[in-house]
Amino acid sequence: MNQQQIIFNFQMERFELFKAQNPETGKFDVAFDIGGKILYAHKFTLCPISSTFEAMLSDRWTKVDDPIKIELYSYDDFKQFLTFLYSGQCQLSNDNIFAMVDIAEFYGVAAFKDFCEEFLIQTECTLDNVFLMVELAKKYSIKKLGETVTKFINDNFAMCFKSLQFQALPKSTVKGLIEVNQETPMQEEMFEGVFQWAEKQAKESLEAGNCLDLNGAIKDAISEFVPLIKFKLMNSFFLTKFVGKFFLY
Repeated sequence: MNQQQIIFNFQMERFELFKAQNPETGKFDVAFDIGGKILYAHKFTLCPISSTFEAMLSDRWTKVDDPIKIELYSYDDFKQFLTFLYSGQCQLSNDNIFAMVDIAEFYGVAAFKDFCEEFLIQTECTLDNVFLMVELAKKYSIKKLGETVTKFINDNFAMCFKSLQFQALPKSTVKGLIEVNQETPMQEEMFEGVFQWAEKQAKESLEAGNCLDLNGAIKDAISEFVPLIKFKLMNSFFLTKFVGKFFLY
C-alpha cells in the first residue's frame, strides 16, 4: 500500500465517523447548531481548507463545548457542504445549488465553488433559470457559467428578451444584459423587450399610485437604457413604426 492510499484511508475513516454522527465514538471537537439540530465535525478537517472556519472555530470566538450556531443555511445544505470537505463529493440539485454556491463563497472553499460550477454548467438552460444563472454568475464571478448563459441568450435572443421572465427582472439586471449585448444585430428585439419591461414597470407604478401618466412613466423607466441601444443598427421600417412612435409620446 503506497503513501497516497494510506492517507486516503485515513480520510475515509474520518468521513465514516462524520457520517455516523455519534458524539460518543466520533472524537469530534466541534458541533454546529442549525435550527436546533446538531451536526458534529472535526476541526482538523475543516480549518486547513477554510480560513473562515479557522477564524470561526478559534478559541477567540468560541467557547469549548458550545455549539456554533449556523443561521444562514439549512441543516441539509450545510451537511452536504461538510460532506464535500470530508470526501470531495456531495449531492447537488437544482433546489440547493444556489445556496451551495453561496456557502462556497462564504467559507472560501475554491474547490467546492468549482464543483458547484461544473454542476451549473451541465444544467440545461431554460427561460425559467437562465436569468437566475446570470445573476449567480455575476454575483460570484463564475466565469464559465457566465459564458454558458451568454451563449444561451445569444442563441435564443428574441425569446429571452421578450419573455415574461425578462419583464420580471430588476432594473440592474436589465441594464447589465443590454450592456453585454450592445453589439448584437438584433437591436429591434432588444428594444421591444426593454420597452415591454418598461411598460410593465410603468403600469405597476400607475396602479400603486406612484405616477399619473403611463407614457411618461414608460419614458422614465426606459430613459437610462436608451443611450445603450444601437438605433443605427435597426431597419428603417422598425425605427419609423415603433421607435419613432415611442419618442412621439
